[in-house]
Amino acid sequence: MKILTEADFLTSKWSGGVTTQLFISPEGTTLTERNFDWRISSAIVEAEESDFTIFEGYERILIPLKGKLEMEHETPNGVIQQNVNEFELARFSGSWPTKGQGKLTDFNLIFKPNFHPKVQVTHFTEETTSVSEEAIRILFLQEGSCRVNDQLVQAPAILVNDTHQKLEIGYLADSRVISIEMDLVG
Repeated sequence: MKILTEADFLTSKWSGGVTTQLFISPEGTTLTERNFDWRISSAIVEAEESDFTIFEGYERILIPLKGKLEMEHETPNGVIQQNVNEFELARFSGSWPTKGQGKLTDFNLIFKPNFHPKVQVTHFTEETTSVSEEAIRILFLQEGSCRVNDQLVQAPAILVNDTHQKLEIGYLADSRVISIEMDLVG
């Protein structure tokens, strides 16, 4: 189990605001070289209108954490409009030229199409204990805190269960987590 906190994240500016890379797999790969299998990031979009970076050969899942987003995708079959509210999930091709409208903070998962991620947003209103499955599971603790193996973890943090072990995680009240299972297809 890896626990990554703000000190481990990589933050950089882009034309529409600031982006923070939370995790990239496999380790040692880079966004600029496009040699990664999947990447988790969070962006603060400060511009009212922005163009999304093209990620040819990748799929994307985006979740607004604060604010909402209107997207316009140019697909081979025409233009698709997509309106996404806070904590709703939007999935689209990284190959599509996409324009966004709205200032927000988002959660972004970019992945090769041979992965089939299962993504879920959970808000724990009271103390809750959860058992993590043995699949490659990533937890983004967006708000609040949790206890893993008697270690208290404060948000924001990424927990990566890359050792495929069952874990018991205790979430404190008012914690929000985005869980991702990264299953390989075929």
